[in-house]
Amino acid sequence: MNKDIINKEENTVSSKTPITGKYSTIPFYRRLRFKLLLLIALSVFITEILVFIPSIVSMRQRWLEDRHQSAEAISLILAAVPYQLFDKELKNNVLVATDALAIMITSHDKKRELILQDCKPQIDNIIHLGEFSETKAILESFSTLFWGGNKTLLLRETIEGTNIEIDMIIGDARLRDAMLRFTGFFILISLTIAIIAATLIYLIIYELLVRPLQNIYNNMIEFVIEPDNPSRILVPESRRDEVGATQRRIAAIEIELQKNFVRQKHLANLGLAVSKINHDMRNILASAQLMSDHLCNAKEPMVRKMAPKLIKAIDRAVKYSHSVLTYGRTQEIPPKCEIIALEKLVDDIFDSLKMPGSDQIEFLNCVSPHFNIYADYEQLHRALTNLSRNAVQAMIERPQNGYHINRLSIKAYHSKQMAHIIVEDTGPGLPEKAKKHLYSPFEGSVGHNGSGLGLAISKELITAHGGTLNFIDDGQIGTKFEIDLPDK
Repeated sequence: MNKDIINKEENTVSSKTPITGKYSTIPFYRRLRFKLLLLIALSVFITEILVFIPSIVSMRQRWLEDRHQSAEAISLILAAVPYQLFDKELKNNVLVATDALAIMITSHDKKRELILQDCKPQIDNIIHLGEFSETKAILESFSTLFWGGNKTLLLRETIEGTNIEIDMIIGDARLRDAMLRFTGFFILISLTIAIIAATLIYLIIYELLVRPLQNIYNNMIEFVIEPDNPSRILVPESRRDEVGATQRRIAAIEIELQKNFVRQKHLANLGLAVSKINHDMRNILASAQLMSDHLCNAKEPMVRKMAPKLIKAIDRAVKYSHSVLTYGRTQEIPPKCEIIALEKLVDDIFDSLKMPGSDQIEFLNCVSPHFNIYADYEQLHRALTNLSRNAVQAMIERPQNGYHINRLSIKAYHSKQMAHIIVEDTGPGLPEKAKKHLYSPFEGSVGHNGSGLGLAISKELITAHGGTLNFIDDGQIGTKFEIDLPDK
């Protein structure tokens, strides 16, 4: 499923978004900076709402308390004046000064009341200032803000330390006007703070995160366009956080990818060169094959004895030249397995390894004459030949001193439905550099003229059989490889 998503994304990018190496190929509404701005604005908006709720409630409570305290102060003074001295004009002046419709003072001790009113309004809501409930205050505040302006409120409070109760009746129109002005001022201040805060937060996050990610994105696009250009490798910033670690890791990956790309490019060029050589070599081998056929009819006994081996070697060379490019394919030709007498195959390999300098090497075939193995003859021959030739060349190029005998031995045994083939020599062994890149083409070579393809090809051939090729590092002199194949 993930693979399908990746392929779909790659097809979308390749078909709709041209690779130009510029960040502008992504629409603005899809960019990280747009999403960041949107999230910051949303976060600030939510924060301002959370701050506005207690602010508007507090403002409403203070406004009501201020009006009630003004009425309380005036009313207490007037309470000492005989009620007969109050006229209509005085009452109206007091009500206008306190912005009230009516004021009532009740003294439970003296059983006296002072009532100042010019009408008998209908009460919509009674508010006890001495009793404060957060939930009720929030609901009443928003009710006044959105649906107020034509309601009548009764404010009631008992003076602390006395039995005097003051009731004040007011309309909520001026309260709503004051709340609307406060809301407008709050919005203005909030917008100013939000713009400043969002800008600062955006700039900080942009510098810490968005800009480095944008540079990484642009670098990846440019690296895809020119993967063999060293200047396209990301230059990490001197940061010690996660972004800096990511940049250094990406740079290391790009360096490794560039090495692999150059290596694959060299392999492609090598394949082209080998294909040209293969074309001419096949013609040369065809001529040699015709000439070798005539040697079978020669009168010289030695020539007639060597002719079959020569013909067999040329036939094998023709088959090798036929499949010389198989290593460059994505998949090796499937093996055509059959029952093989391994002892005879090893003798054939040892005969083909006779070369100048090999007379100082002892070839030891320890395979039982009755040992059979289920494998592709030609592919197993190639794998064992590569391993054996590497051992012979190593012992010829770097011979041991007189205390050691140069020996190449091949032995085999069966165990647990597996066939095991041991290729062992008493040569100088493998250096540490070769062990690290043992099966890597062009990197696992030990000899001066080696290419490092032998072990890579052998491992691929053995793997195609469902087996394994392992280097046995037992601390002994020389080199030892073990081939494990399913025993069918």
